[in-house]
Amino acid sequence: MKIVRKTSVFSLLLALAMVVSMLAVPAAAASSGPRLVTSSEEATSQEVGFTGLPDGCQSLQVTFDLSADSAVYAFAADNSVSSIPGVYTTFKQDGAQVTVYVTAKSGALTDNGALTLGVISTVDTPFTVTKALDMKTLDSGLGETTYPTVDEDGVTGEVVTTWPITVKSATGGKVTVSPTRAPAGMSVTLTVQPEEGRQLEQLTAVDASGKTLELRDRGEGRYTFTMPSSAVTVTATFQGGETAVTLPFTDVAADSWYYDSVAYVYEKGLMGGTGDGLFAPDLTTSRAMIVTILYRLENSPAVTTSAGFTDVAADTWYTDAVNWANANGIVTGYGDGRFGPEDTITREQMAVILYRAAKLLGRDVSARADLSGYTDAANVGEYAVEAMQWAVAQGLLTGTDAGALLPSGSATRSQAAALLMRFCENVLK
Repeated sequence: MKIVRKTSVFSLLLALAMVVSMLAVPAAAASSGPRLVTSSEEATSQEVGFTGLPDGCQSLQVTFDLSADSAVYAFAADNSVSSIPGVYTTFKQDGAQVTVYVTAKSGALTDNGALTLGVISTVDTPFTVTKALDMKTLDSGLGETTYPTVDEDGVTGEVVTTWPITVKSATGGKVTVSPTRAPAGMSVTLTVQPEEGRQLEQLTAVDASGKTLELRDRGEGRYTFTMPSSAVTVTATFQGGETAVTLPFTDVAADSWYYDSVAYVYEKGLMGGTGDGLFAPDLTTSRAMIVTILYRLENSPAVTTSAGFTDVAADTWYTDAVNWANANGIVTGYGDGRFGPEDTITREQMAVILYRAAKLLGRDVSARADLSGYTDAANVGEYAVEAMQWAVAQGLLTGTDAGALLPSGSATRSQAAALLMRFCENVLK
């Protein structure tokens, strides 16, 4: 399919839009912010872009409303976008709407507020771009700004910026937060749940600049704070109960983000070391490892059936675990007779396995999260959508700093430890 590009015309429109926005008088403040730049004439290809994007825009999701209902649309990123190091782009069509996702691994998508996204095209159906809907931008400070409607005149509707609240895992109890993202000025609630025999020792909430926020004790383990204009990190420590676990691993520092998770899975006998006093936190996790951990979680029941996978021998360290998982519908293999025991497990595969395990154990798996806010939600495999929605809703999986889910990304041993601890605490509780 040949795409007719009108780069010179579009560049002129983009430049003119920038000039107009700079000359805008104060009375036009209601329509400040991003503006859609595209041709108003019908054509089989339309170049789309924006001016007035916020500084530090690292990720963008936007839905374009198009005039031709029955057309099949394609999207091709502009060279200025595809040439950004580590950039990821994708799109999906839903009727007369095309949603485009763009995220940069590091740095910003634009340094002057103007961005040419690319070309939306059809084979032979002329159309126009009427407006942009539900546009979300994510900056390097994790602030997510939502613009309800954007057209050539600017923004219509209430613009809202929210920041995430992250709770560091802690030994001896857990802290839940509501909501998990909030705009500045909103009251955020923390609920503290110590384990039996433990008490809360210290609870802190710190903003992105390192400032400690004031916490108000509301009783019954609930605390509130007022959301600042930045991301917030919550840390809790608990005292009492059993003596803290001493790890024998030389490569798990006490101040590492995964220390408590590794201590948890080690204490429960779910994960051990790799030899020579190492845990290998950055080593990827295999499919065999995960089913073996779940098998241990069920106290390694006797196995009398064989899954019949061609790549699972009868006498390996993971044979019983794989046969047990297959017999209980937790794993089904690749469909060609193979299980892939040594293959690195992906994040979406792990979500599916834990989702099925939760079902097997009779847990409520009805929770669903909206994945549309993640820049690569369209890349989640069809077989894994339900499981990923559940895993995100349960807090088992979270997005990256750039707002991506990375469904096909691998899981390291430290990440697997954190996910398994959340699974035990949030699902098997």
